[in-house]
Amino acid sequence: MILRRLVALPFALGFACSFAAEPDFPLTEDSKPHDGVAKGTMLKDTYTAREGSVFPGTQREYQIYLPAGHDRDKPSTFMVFQDGVIYQAPVVFDNLIAKKEIPPLVGIFIKPGVVPAANENALPRFNRSYEYDSITPTYSEFLIDEFLPALEAKHGLKLSTDPNHAAISGNSSGGICAFMVAWHRPDRFRRVFTGVGTYVGIHGADQLPVLVRKFEPKPLRIFLQSGTGDNNLYCGDWWMANQMMERSLSWAGYDLNHAWGEGGHNQKHASQIFPEVMRWLWRDWQTDMEVKANPKGESKWKGDEVVGAGKWEHLLQSHGNLDSEIAAMADGSVYVQAKSQENGTDLLRFIRLDASGEEHVVSIKASGALNGFKAGPHGALRLYFNPVHPERFARFVDVSPKGEVQREVRFGDKDNGYDQPFTSHPSLCCDSTGRFYFAGGNDALIGRVGLDGRYEYLHGEKLLNSNVLGSSAGLICLSPDQTQLYIGDRHQRIDVVQLREEPPLFQHPQSFYLMDDPQGFEYPLHANSMCVDTNGWLYVATSLGIQVLDQAGRVNFILPTPKPALDVCFGGKDLSELLIASGGKIYKRATKAKGIVSGQQPPIKPPPPKL
Repeated sequence: MILRRLVALPFALGFACSFAAEPDFPLTEDSKPHDGVAKGTMLKDTYTAREGSVFPGTQREYQIYLPAGHDRDKPSTFMVFQDGVIYQAPVVFDNLIAKKEIPPLVGIFIKPGVVPAANENALPRFNRSYEYDSITPTYSEFLIDEFLPALEAKHGLKLSTDPNHAAISGNSSGGICAFMVAWHRPDRFRRVFTGVGTYVGIHGADQLPVLVRKFEPKPLRIFLQSGTGDNNLYCGDWWMANQMMERSLSWAGYDLNHAWGEGGHNQKHASQIFPEVMRWLWRDWQTDMEVKANPKGESKWKGDEVVGAGKWEHLLQSHGNLDSEIAAMADGSVYVQAKSQENGTDLLRFIRLDASGEEHVVSIKASGALNGFKAGPHGALRLYFNPVHPERFARFVDVSPKGEVQREVRFGDKDNGYDQPFTSHPSLCCDSTGRFYFAGGNDALIGRVGLDGRYEYLHGEKLLNSNVLGSSAGLICLSPDQTQLYIGDRHQRIDVVQLREEPPLFQHPQSFYLMDDPQGFEYPLHANSMCVDTNGWLYVATSLGIQVLDQAGRVNFILPTPKPALDVCFGGKDLSELLIASGGKIYKRATKAKGIVSGQQPPIKPPPPKL
């Protein structure tokens, strides 16, 4: 049996291995049938995906292993395999279950989908690479939300919904598929075995070693296998790619093991070690089934320096779905918009959550289309209303914490040379003087409005020489020292301009920040909002999670969110809680950082970056 940590090999020996005959990997007794061992039952069937499926029209064979004495009325631990029955798994299950070295598992062996040919002269559509090699959540959606429930209904199964009770495995492309299912859905799978995993550049998996280092560690237990004779093809080197994955997972503090050998791209080595892998994956199953993130506290994930360990906490649970916009005040209170109509009267309603967690309902009589709200001067909440016809003016209204109107200012008229600024919530920010900046959806223009209603554009042409904001308003945010304006295009890039008091109102434009947009992962990347902390770090709510960039413009880490976050800000005591609007809900998470509310705080000079 070959089951060991990586050992450095001399170059000459490694070169010779590429021409040597593949070593034998004889199976152990745990992989052979034995008299007197109770044998499980195998069911075989075919599943055809409906038209509404993510893989419509695909047909796939599958087999189900039911352990001896299986009780269909109790939730079962289970393990899913890609590419059907591999690794002599049913025999291994019989032997290890009999020894009580693993729990009595249900085994589910699935083959990849095939869309049957339209006629005898046509080729079927073979889905294996499309389903397995992709790093998107599509296959996990199919498996968890469609396929497994269909099996449960058809065969009277009851699979455990506890993710600690579920494992997943595969070889080659089936291996990367197994990893991605657990990566995307650790709420359903937490134990993973991949043999000669295809962590190479077919559909973006070559990016995983970096993403593993940037994403907050997930509660997964992972075993990798590969060998020096593994594939080396147009899309990458499997042997090196598996080592890169092992180093990244180890760096990030995962519960990890691996076996390197001299084998090629096949199932031989993985089949030999499979019983030992099963013992390791399910170790201590009779006393402790929980799989934890960073169990030894050895993770080097950069987020620990800024946010630390923690979880998202759901706030305002009694209010149902809430608006996708939030705004924080310097005192740590946070405003969330609620229903805007009451008894046929225009009445804006907000929920104000103060720093201690107490909830207050704030009602404001106002008419018109509210398009955004941010922290205004002197503790006020500033409401922004887009221009209305035929008056062609926009206006902002400052209100007190009790909803009393403190200031209402109109700006813009028919004689102005530019279109009026149609904008939205993430396209607004205030400075400490009470002025606010807006990103107009019309002609990608950036403007500034004073307390007297006088407004001007930073430039009479489109900003920079590009489609920074495109056809819709982008994202803007002030730096902690309020001398720079960050301007996002809702995709990968964030531009920076230095502000001036006199025309021209900006100078030194650069496309400075570049967010992570892994090919094939969550495409296209969509950025929704951003904020800063006192260190000058930028927090961007994207479809990938909260991407956190340092002062030098680099993505240091990514915080996954329950669902894509549509807004992000700092609030709570000392502005040390990160808040997000996600999936119609509001969440918070404690951090080691302190946020900035530029509309209510003086400029702060952040420290320089580590270059």
